[in-house]
Amino acid sequence: MTLRIFAVSGYDWSTAFVVSTTLGLNDSFALVFGSLIAEHTLTAVLLIGVLPLLIAGYLWGPREHRTVVLLLSVLGVVVSVALTSSFGIWWLPAGAAAVFAVIAVIRRLSPQRQLRHALAVAMARVGWVAGVGLLLLAALGQTPWVPHEVIETTNGTVSGYVLSIEPGFLNVLTDEREFTIVISGDVLSRG
Repeated sequence: MTLRIFAVSGYDWSTAFVVSTTLGLNDSFALVFGSLIAEHTLTAVLLIGVLPLLIAGYLWGPREHRTVVLLLSVLGVVVSVALTSSFGIWWLPAGAAAVFAVIAVIRRLSPQRQLRHALAVAMARVGWVAGVGLLLLAALGQTPWVPHEVIETTNGTVSGYVLSIEPGFLNVLTDEREFTIVISGDVLSRG
């Protein structure tokens, strides 16, 4: 969560501090889920690496984790289909298939080969691989977890992300990564 706040704040300490004040403990799920959706290209790249590893882990990995790996694989496939159909990211399934093909070739190597051993370790630790991928996504993704808005006010236009709505005002992170408070009574339209 902290890494994500810094990333969307442009790694500016003061902005990150103010952005953090708009979040509560129960905002964690929305922050993580919204970040994955907001950064659809980075999420697709992450899926190209992790989804084939999950499927390989289900097919050829340790049996004791099979149920969890199957559930994560199904989730990954659903997200991949949604990304591909929503954004026309045709390279996502093609890339995932190519990575899976490479994994299948590596698996056919002699068990003494270091590359095959590394693959076995990656399949056994696919949760760690996915976790590191999520941390990279959090660090690199600059789009906040809420939709972009253009807010027309009596004082002009504010373009950015409404992080929270409080009684009487909106907390907005602008496109320039500056934090501003917009008085609700000054808002003419949001869109």
